[in-house]
Amino acid sequence: MNNTNKNDSKEDINEESVFEIERIVLSHILNKGKFIEDIFLQLQPSDFGSYENRNIFINLLNFKIEGKDFDLLSLINYYDDNSEMQFNNYREYIIQTNVKFTHQQNIIQFIDIIKNASIKRKFVDFAQTLNSTSIDIISSREKLWSLEQEFLNITNNKKSKEIESIGKIVQEFSKKLEQISNQTELLTGTTSGYASIDKITNGFQGGDLIILAARPGVGKTALAINFLVNATKNILENKNNQENDKDKIALMFSMEMGNLQVCQRIVSIESGVEISATKTGQLDSLQTSLITDAISNLYNLPLYIDDSSDLSIIDIQSKIKQMSNDKEIKLLVIDYLQLLKGAKTNINMNRQQEVASISRSLKSLARQYNIPVIAIAQLSRKIEERKAEGRKPMLSDLRESGAIEQDADLVCFINYKDMINNENNSSKQDLNNVVVEFIIAKNRNGAIGSVDLVFNKSISKYIDVSFTNFKNN
Repeated sequence: MNNTNKNDSKEDINEESVFEIERIVLSHILNKGKFIEDIFLQLQPSDFGSYENRNIFINLLNFKIEGKDFDLLSLINYYDDNSEMQFNNYREYIIQTNVKFTHQQNIIQFIDIIKNASIKRKFVDFAQTLNSTSIDIISSREKLWSLEQEFLNITNNKKSKEIESIGKIVQEFSKKLEQISNQTELLTGTTSGYASIDKITNGFQGGDLIILAARPGVGKTALAINFLVNATKNILENKNNQENDKDKIALMFSMEMGNLQVCQRIVSIESGVEISATKTGQLDSLQTSLITDAISNLYNLPLYIDDSSDLSIIDIQSKIKQMSNDKEIKLLVIDYLQLLKGAKTNINMNRQQEVASISRSLKSLARQYNIPVIAIAQLSRKIEERKAEGRKPMLSDLRESGAIEQDADLVCFINYKDMINNENNSSKQDLNNVVVEFIIAKNRNGAIGSVDLVFNKSISKYIDVSFTNFKNN
């Protein structure tokens, strides 16, 4: 006895039957059936396997796009007047297709069958493409990226996203608001570790692209590392309250510093022992004890570091996808944006276009995996050309700023204010403590403003001073 179920029989529909179903769907269009809008919304010409059916659908779709009325007679007249669209026995074929309309109530199911058959054909073609693709050393990344995008285009082609009513959206919003109201944590996003910053941002929000920019040597990487340490310590503190089985982590792609250098900074931040001392190894007993305790505390910190110096946006996307299988990334830092290579789809693409592509890809990555992505960026030399009193960073100071500024949800600058010095300005310790203004210049979903932090350069640590001012964007 055959145990084949209904689902199996759907998969076993042969090509001729699919072509017949395509004709029934076309007759539904010609006779202006109930589900005509669903057909045009969910199907595209490439979904039709029969050349004749695809040809007819293209012309009916063009009629709709151009706002022209159509029926059996107008379609035949169009073919009569356009010899380049004609196929053998087109008149007879169109007439026979038209009479297949019987007020079908299962048109939606037929649309699904056509779509599934289309995906199956595309997978077969993709397999042949894979089999015939040669990977060379120079262009391997670009080819792999192209193949991955082709695969994703097939898998994402099943249905267009449903357009939702405001009623449904409000219902979802109410549920989210209720969850936020009932949660014990005050922040909705990942904490920065600085109350004054979190007061403006409500934490770094999943899906947001955050640009952290300054001139070289100001301390933007150090601040990002402080964000990572603070976020991961918060993850450890709340480990017992996790909502799912995935381990929560923070991740850093460091293209400028090696992982040991990053680790050295983290140890100094946590131990309070100057970086210079950890470099020379000339440590007294107290420093040794402090570092030993710091290392012990950091050992289980859920922080991952990739220090590959030659990363492309393709590499980052692949690694994020891999890590997201069993881990929930709560914060991602990329150091830094201008060192990242884009996927050059065009050999004539200039650097500004490449950066624009990288920026869009990072925003897409943030949304796809619901991760707050902090991308460190360099400011242009324009800031140094202005008079001292006007050297406060501006959005236009971002290098290749157009796309970055547009794609970013949050644009933050750090800028030195004054030294915390004693009266004779001679203390080395005081000179290491710099007042830094953390400026939120753009906030797509909230307030803009500034806060003061103290940057202890000797141990690479930032300390919260006070909340100064903010205003609604």
